[in-house]
Amino acid sequence: MNYEKIGNFILNLRKENNMTQQELADKLYVTDKAVSKWETGRGIPDIQTIKNLSVIFNVSEKEILNGERNFKKKEIDPNHHSVILDVKNLSKSFGKRSILSDINLKIYEGDIVGLIGPNGAGKTTLIKSITSLYKIDSGSIKICNFDIKKELEEALSKIGCIIENPDIYNELTGRKNIEIVKLLNNIKDNDYIEEMIDFVKLRNRIDEKVKKYSLGMKQRLALICALIKKPKLLILDEPTNGLDPKGIKELREMIKKISVEDNISVLISSHILKEVENICDKIVIIKEGKIIEEFGIEEVKFKNISLEDEYVKLFVGGNNEEI
Repeated sequence: MNYEKIGNFILNLRKENNMTQQELADKLYVTDKAVSKWETGRGIPDIQTIKNLSVIFNVSEKEILNGERNFKKKEIDPNHHSVILDVKNLSKSFGKRSILSDINLKIYEGDIVGLIGPNGAGKTTLIKSITSLYKIDSGSIKICNFDIKKELEEALSKIGCIIENPDIYNELTGRKNIEIVKLLNNIKDNDYIEEMIDFVKLRNRIDEKVKKYSLGMKQRLALICALIKKPKLLILDEPTNGLDPKGIKELREMIKKISVEDNISVLISSHILKEVENICDKIVIIKEGKIIEEFGIEEVKFKNISLEDEYVKLFVGGNNEEI
């Protein structure tokens, strides 16, 4: 039994929960010296204390004794269609140049997934393939179990997206822009549209021309247009580009809210790793057209490192590639 490993595990659990040694000691009815002894590998708690630690930190007794958390893949109920996006063996080339190679990716209902990687890694190509803007060479893409090759209209009806820059008409009002999207998608639910206007905080400016909007306001209008058909998957390509800190915070809060309250899955491609870390449940790293790593953000947080640190570790030699 590795006392040092167990001690380091308890130390990390305590820090993760913003708890001092004295606070943990008080909860366990032991002295702070006992906690210090465990954390420095000079002993381990008794069986009853391990049981109490398990309850306090919501980990299993086995995890404490092994000195590491057992991260499990999200379990899916086979009786429900909870796989929203299912990409299998996807490959895409332009001429002789391979851009994506054997991509496999699943996104489940309500997940917020961050897609990160160096410039030219294939992030935007993957997004444009999922949205059928690019025709794939091989493999399959299913959205809510609809195959984009065979059931394109049904598959796309489940997607809302903002790719690169917000696609809106600057000479029209915000409301007119919404009405165009409403007509194109045969949307009848006017109450929902009014709710969305309030949700993105555009009520006081919705009848002004978009050319008078700030970039943050344009992003919020684009979000309404992306959500107007109540998609199951929202795709955002660099959604925070050009936004000030207030705009980034507002967008982050809105994305989290729709994920929780409406059970919408979100795929975000971004270079801003700190923001990805703040918002996403799962991280997918792509390099040279291949997915090289997938992990839950809780794994990064548990290690007391940043997503940027984890990202850099995956690229050999510290070659200063652009993130």
